[in-house]
Amino acid sequence: MLENIINQVKGQLTGELQNKFQLQPDAANRSVDLAKENLTDEVKQRASSGDMGGLMDVLKGNKGAAESSAVSNVIQKYVSDLTNKVGIPENVAKQVAPFAINFIMQKVSGKMATENLGQSDILSGLAGGKLKDTLGKGLGDKLGGMFK
Repeated sequence: MLENIINQVKGQLTGELQNKFQLQPDAANRSVDLAKENLTDEVKQRASSGDMGGLMDVLKGNKGAAESSAVSNVIQKYVSDLTNKVGIPENVAKQVAPFAINFIMQKVSGKMATENLGQSDILSGLAGGKLKDTLGKGLGDKLGGMFK
């Protein structure tokens, strides 16, 4: 679901990055792909460790993105990727990263509100079911293998 929402707004975000930050079309497109990668990686990591609360508070609109350590982590990694993988100067990347991640978070939050989606809806489809397997194994291991 998360990847689907990002894919739906990719064109709009790419255009915004071109207009606001004068990124070339290819750089803007790659920037959005990296934003999706960074955000989904963070969600997978948080979900597998059972630490989705703070991120879900942002997605539900209960907390601002600036108040979330998960969002801060995504932005920091994303700045690094923008400079190293896309070649965007660091001073520009530090402006692009929060804009793009907040843009995506707002779109996901809006979709969650209008369609009454929950955490499981957002996690569905991530890693093609591998996340579910990872969560099950991790939980089973933590509970001494009771569910294996």
